[in-house]
Amino acid sequence: MDFDQNHMFSRTDALARGYTDDDLRRGRASGELVTVRRGHFIRAEVYRTLDAHRRHAVLAEAIFAESSADTVFSHVSAAVLHGMETWDIPLDKVTFTIGRSYAGKRGRQRVLHGSPVPSSDLMTVNGFAVTTPTRTVVDLARSLPLHPAVCVGDYALRTGLTTHAQLLTALDDARNRTGVAKARQAVGSMSARSQSAGESRSRMQLDTLPLPPPQLGQWLRDEFGLLVARVPFLYPDHGVVGIFEGQGLYGADPVIADVDCTRQRKRMRDLGWVVVQWNWEDLAFPRELTDRIARAFVRAAGLPAPRGSFT
Repeated sequence: MDFDQNHMFSRTDALARGYTDDDLRRGRASGELVTVRRGHFIRAEVYRTLDAHRRHAVLAEAIFAESSADTVFSHVSAAVLHGMETWDIPLDKVTFTIGRSYAGKRGRQRVLHGSPVPSSDLMTVNGFAVTTPTRTVVDLARSLPLHPAVCVGDYALRTGLTTHAQLLTALDDARNRTGVAKARQAVGSMSARSQSAGESRSRMQLDTLPLPPPQLGQWLRDEFGLLVARVPFLYPDHGVVGIFEGQGLYGADPVIADVDCTRQRKRMRDLGWVVVQWNWEDLAFPRELTDRIARAFVRAAGLPAPRGSFT
């Protein structure tokens, strides 16, 4: 029997549609079905099209169906449901918070936290109870290493899901909870000017290098006032532009993105800027990245000052 569902379904759903347990067993044995969680299935053809966030959301939906009424999606699961970009955060477990004293319980596919969730920290997303973006960012900042936490916070700030003022209020509300000190450090490092996780990581890496601090998220214009490009990292006193090369930075279509980025960099160089580009791999070698930027300073020092302006 063919399965025609284009979304996850439960055993109960399948039986109601006329399938049998034997059909489900055969579907799993043949590879036609993927078991998301016991009693919940999805067609393998559909599952293969899902990215890591969508797979996490499907698992979250399956686990939510067997959870108590006062269970709230939180931490990374809340971030996924809010559509936040994440970096280096495991997505194999669904995270909940339950509004009563409850030690963090970990299972194979879920983590249950116990802390109060006042109504001001609660909202509904796609029919699910979820912590607000502000509470979500602070919860992650309390529980994650600095860089992954800042990447999530940068996304939330950039997209208007939260503000620095709201995060500071949430930190005050969490003052007696575990990890609030490192959460304050993370929130203090967050910026709305980074447009991707790669830019966030680059910014934090550059902060540790023996180089002058760059200006973030500047808009370059030519001498006629025409927009040339948005520049993630600008060293105006040195005539150098820094750019992180990574997926998602220039647009959804990689072909168009590559053409646009090539044109922009050519125009920047035509204006007299020295452009330094790096990627994820380069961030793992800070000494080499420092040397490349320092050499760019030297090259730019022998050139006329760049034309145009930036804001």
